[in-house]
Amino acid sequence: MWWYVSTILACTVYLYPNLFLSAKTPFLLGGDQVYFWMGAQRILDGQVVYRDFFQFTPPGTDLLYAAFFKILGTDIWVTNTVVIALGVLMGCVCFSLSRQFMKDPQAALTTGLFLVLIYGKALNATHHWFAVLLVLVAVRINMPRMTGRSIALSGALLGLAAFFNLVHGGAAVLGFAVFLFLRSKRNGLAPIKAVREVAVLVFAFALMLLCLSAYYLKTAGFEKLWYCLVVYAFKYAAHSSRMTFGLPVATVSPETLLVLLPYLAIYLLLPVIYSISLWRCWRSRRDASFPWNQVTLLSLIGLTLFLDAAVSINWLRVFAVSLPGIVLTVWAVGRLQIRRRALFVTASIALACVAVHQVQVKRALSCVRGELPGGRFATTPKAYEKLRWLATQTQRGEFFLQTGWPGVYVPLQVRSPLYMPTLTRWDGVLDEDIQPAIQQMKARRVRYVLWTSTLDEGCAFNSCTDQLSMFRTYLTSSYRRIRGFDDGDVLWQKIHDRTPLGGESNESDR
Repeated sequence: MWWYVSTILACTVYLYPNLFLSAKTPFLLGGDQVYFWMGAQRILDGQVVYRDFFQFTPPGTDLLYAAFFKILGTDIWVTNTVVIALGVLMGCVCFSLSRQFMKDPQAALTTGLFLVLIYGKALNATHHWFAVLLVLVAVRINMPRMTGRSIALSGALLGLAAFFNLVHGGAAVLGFAVFLFLRSKRNGLAPIKAVREVAVLVFAFALMLLCLSAYYLKTAGFEKLWYCLVVYAFKYAAHSSRMTFGLPVATVSPETLLVLLPYLAIYLLLPVIYSISLWRCWRSRRDASFPWNQVTLLSLIGLTLFLDAAVSINWLRVFAVSLPGIVLTVWAVGRLQIRRRALFVTASIALACVAVHQVQVKRALSCVRGELPGGRFATTPKAYEKLRWLATQTQRGEFFLQTGWPGVYVPLQVRSPLYMPTLTRWDGVLDEDIQPAIQQMKARRVRYVLWTSTLDEGCAFNSCTDQLSMFRTYLTSSYRRIRGFDDGDVLWQKIHDRTPLGGESNESDR
């Protein structure tokens, strides 16, 4: 128990200064989690996912954020609190899994490696992380002893994971099923035994997912859910960068190689460690002292999750599914004939230095404090000036369209007017989505549009020919440019609306 208390305290001590500048000033976060913040806002407004607003992921993450917002309010600090809570839970699961293979000090080091090098690098509480957390809890409860009851409970947890990320949940079911067949063969049991266990697993998975989805089957209908979660997600939204392999830079060059090394290391580590671990399981299948069940199950789950992420590879997805690989790597290194104590001390000191450096960099970059309708926050000087000015133009609760990236809705406490999350050239926005978007803009009398410059890459605003061309025509005919920002974004105002007090109607501000 002491080790778990220490783990919780250590995770909190590390995460808090990475997410809060002071007790009352959270850092303003970004990343894909902003889509789920906006979805939670819309749920609290009485809207229903799929029927009233679009989402191509299951509703679990939207509902979780909505629950936090309902209880604690929709302020910026609440989003950071979710990230801390998720990080602490991931740390506890990592420590608990690691204790199945190694001693407590090594398990603590493993947890620190994951938290600092992986989770702390992202700080992006999306559906990937919540689903993986539930998958790993399902793995953990079967490690000491696997029974019919634990298999059924794991199936239910995987169904809950699929309610956050459908593919992660399904991939984990596949990994569990393969393990059950291999375990049955290793123990010399009849194949029908494994078939029954897999049937229990799949039934519990399907029943849990069906129960959780029943409300949305009733409100949106099966066809709508199938289109959003399957057709749209796999045909339009799933994409990967073949040139950069989902790495966090636009181009891969010798100059950027040093920055990319941590990401490339994880990309290479995961398939290698899973292959080595499964090979060891095969070689040691007759060795009673080898932790065959634990290593095989964790390796198979980790491998299926990695293959799932690799189909549409992105560093954030790979990081989110990397915890099994981190645990197995530390376990494998610990089995080598090396000076373990010296290595443990060196790794601990290096990890502490990296953690301190991360905090220092975060605080140096996001050093400007401010207050918006979404509460107090800290961010970069450029982002602060933009948000501060937008806050003088908008009113809490009004409809406001930010194209390209829905990052202002929680800070400004404004609402999206569209059925789609936003308008982009990516993420599967189709030609047929544009005309309904224009009608929604008119019906809700949207005063302001914040146009993101990245939507015009490779062409001039008035000469772009893509799925957003029709909307650009509507924008130029019904709105006027009133302010440009340093990041290239432009604020457009409805022509027949007056500029609010404090605003500047001068395009030369750009």
